[in-house]
Amino acid sequence: MSFWTAEDKIPISQTKVSVPAQHGLQYSPGQKCEFHLPAGINFFQPSESYLNLEVKLKKDASNDPTRLQLDAETGAHVLIKDIRVYSGGAGRILLEEYQNYNVLTALKYDYESNDTLKAKRALTEGATVYSERARNDHGVEQSMQNNLEENPYFKPMDGSASYSTAFTDDEYLDVKALLQLNTGIFSNQKIFPIGMTEGLVIELIFEDARRVFRTLDQTARYRHLATNPFFMSQNGSNSGPTFPAADNASAFTEFYVRRDNSQGWGANVNSFPFCIGEEITFVNASTGVENPDTTRDATAPTISRIEYVAGTTNALKITLAGSYRPTAEFSQELVLCSRAIEKSSSYNPTYLITNAEMILQQVEMPPGYTSKLAQMMKGGGAMNYDFLSGTNYKISQLASERVSNLRLPLSQSRAKSVLCIPTDASSSGTKALLEAKDTYITHYDLESDSAGRDWNANHSQRTGLVGCSDQLTSYQLFYDGKLNPNRKVFCNKISSKNSVDSQPLIELEKGLKMGGIMPFSFKKFRENFAIGRALSLQSGVYDTRGTDFNLQVEYQETDAPIIDKLWNCWCMHLRRIVISGNGIMLQV
Repeated sequence: MSFWTAEDKIPISQTKVSVPAQHGLQYSPGQKCEFHLPAGINFFQPSESYLNLEVKLKKDASNDPTRLQLDAETGAHVLIKDIRVYSGGAGRILLEEYQNYNVLTALKYDYESNDTLKAKRALTEGATVYSERARNDHGVEQSMQNNLEENPYFKPMDGSASYSTAFTDDEYLDVKALLQLNTGIFSNQKIFPIGMTEGLVIELIFEDARRVFRTLDQTARYRHLATNPFFMSQNGSNSGPTFPAADNASAFTEFYVRRDNSQGWGANVNSFPFCIGEEITFVNASTGVENPDTTRDATAPTISRIEYVAGTTNALKITLAGSYRPTAEFSQELVLCSRAIEKSSSYNPTYLITNAEMILQQVEMPPGYTSKLAQMMKGGGAMNYDFLSGTNYKISQLASERVSNLRLPLSQSRAKSVLCIPTDASSSGTKALLEAKDTYITHYDLESDSAGRDWNANHSQRTGLVGCSDQLTSYQLFYDGKLNPNRKVFCNKISSKNSVDSQPLIELEKGLKMGGIMPFSFKKFRENFAIGRALSLQSGVYDTRGTDFNLQVEYQETDAPIIDKLWNCWCMHLRRIVISGNGIMLQV
């Protein structure tokens, strides 16, 4: 063994280069943002280059406030609807296009997930993680939408024993997100010769406002109901609590909440998820029946003050701006729920993006390397740059279609896998999606089902972003002149929401791995259902050109499917950029 071994490695230096957005300093929902990356950078490392932006949420100006955040799992990625990457110069060749980019990113982040990745995404990408400080003690699963005290989107309460600051736009924070774009080029480990493509043009289309917002789970009526604050009493007494009765004489403006679900645990108000000015109602967590204020249409019971009362009470005291007159006698099984969204005719928060820039990791090659490369190109040589990309084929399906044959017009010469995500095609507005009263039920808390304790259903707030099994019985793919797999893949147990089928998850695992998504976790196989099929294994590829490719789905369960679907069918495949003296050519 010798320490003096000749190697072909060359020393390089790296620097960060910032490229601001081409037009405008601010962007609103639905607008387009362009970056023109200059050819003078010559070489950069795509996997270490990022989209840097700041985003600030804005409350609905005409309705009561409630705390909002972006999607907990994908963070600021949810703001990006479409991405297109072009070569520079006059040719402007489309190198890759991701329609519904945030749908594929949601699939990746739901399955390529572990505690380390979640923490990293929360630190840099505007995602949120489960908070122990807001943990529940009623056996409900952990939720990434429960983070109250360390949420990047709004200010926490000030840690005092009394709080009465109105919730305005000033309570929302400027969130700085550093996003590694989940595209083929920008996920590649290989250095990109941007000088030879005459630069790059990146085009982003931002998502509509109705798709991106989420509420805290501790305030929602139709999600994890048992995690909401529980009513304790009207007088704050543990030994002799008083409960309001069903008559006008028992109207109250003050009440106390139980210590359940971490309320008041820090001897301050920080654990209370509702904000000042938010209207509330009470719902029985054991029956799902609301106990509404009989006069709320005239005098809305909105929160005006939150206090922590020490001593033998040792609980939070809530003061209302209007009297609450119960419909029925109160008990300690009631939980608080927000009415800010429910009572409004429409609810329209928005967001504003500022300071958008691309930060590239420039790689400075030695002069000898670049001159030798230029000489080889002049001598008739060509440079091939391969990367794993995805193409989305969108197909609509009505809920009434019990058996469907979905044809995918694939034309990729080196396909790796297909990932089919049946998203909810509902055109509901922001109010319906945030309230989640009629959205798709992903699963049930506390081992309940639709036949018993249906109020423990968890309705999705990620409509249009994630897949829905929706009473799917089985599926099969047809390609290469035969059915694949040779037997139907049954999904009826997954559709029942209380069990699991192993075969579709095995197929999905292979499809994800071949599609460049590491399947670390299948915890969200119900919340984000997808059909996966690996078209090859290891380093193999499959030529889809000239083949008839179909996905056959059957909905033969007793309960009919209830949602119209938009299938986002991603074909993950290898692309090649061929750079020669004659120009740039793309091979798909």
